[in-house]
Amino acid sequence: MTRQEAEQRVIALIGELGPMRGKELHAKLGEMDYLTLWQACFLSERLQISQFSRYYLRYDITREDLIRISPSILRDFLSFTIISLPEQRNLVMERLVRLSNEHREISIWKMGLARRIMMGVVDILEPLQMNKMCGFLAGDLCYFLGHSEPRDVPSIGQTVNGSDIDIIIVHDGLDEETIAAMDEIVMASKNYYLRHPDFVQEVDFIIKSMDKLMGQFGYKGIKDKIASKIVYESLFLAGSVEFYDRILEKLKWTGAYKKIQDDFETGLASRAETIRELRDVSLERYDENTRSLFYFSQERVEFE
Repeated sequence: MTRQEAEQRVIALIGELGPMRGKELHAKLGEMDYLTLWQACFLSERLQISQFSRYYLRYDITREDLIRISPSILRDFLSFTIISLPEQRNLVMERLVRLSNEHREISIWKMGLARRIMMGVVDILEPLQMNKMCGFLAGDLCYFLGHSEPRDVPSIGQTVNGSDIDIIIVHDGLDEETIAAMDEIVMASKNYYLRHPDFVQEVDFIIKSMDKLMGQFGYKGIKDKIASKIVYESLFLAGSVEFYDRILEKLKWTGAYKKIQDDFETGLASRAETIRELRDVSLERYDENTRSLFYFSQERVEFE
């Protein structure tokens, strides 16, 4: 099917059923490959494109350039882009508000689970210990992009409900017994929320020392960059607010904060260039390198 033929099918479908996200269109036109559908929508002079995602930095260890912008171009199209006709503007605005609120509500609900886990940790600490630790949230929940769609997790061989819940606990000199107790509490919660049929949530976490985190703010290797970026985008959950503020100040003082901002600008420029390339590429020239720019990022976020 040519791009022009695909465009006509999309226009007819949108005219009949109203504005749709990319994944809804693809479900109706399942035999169409993603690239042709994306090009049909983005190159059309008739179709309107409305996007409501927030963009953030990722580091892709499968590519030499490392720097990516998330959501990927394809995921952005499938989940966070509404395709419509010009005369459907009011319908589009209603859908944008409804979908944005839906992602926000899901994110807040998952944040609540993360905070509940952290309160279990806080309950075992003495007041002086509380001053030496904090827990914060990372990942797409910090950008209110949480979702509840079933997602396969190969590392655990299970399907979970939507975005994972990433928790980082940082401490400054807590004793090994206390650290082990915190680890046990979070691990028990992790297993509970994964196995309970009312939740089936994936919880990832790490407990690390302030000294280790400060070393990672050197922003040298890929793992250091990921650790720094996690702090940059984080949301406070529990513990000492003052301790958390110290971490954020250290991120700025070491220069990692500015480097993350610079990498984000580089990633945006690279994404814009990739989109220009994808607008012109044909299926015959759609090689593995191009697919890696268009499809979901293969980044592995490692808590270390």
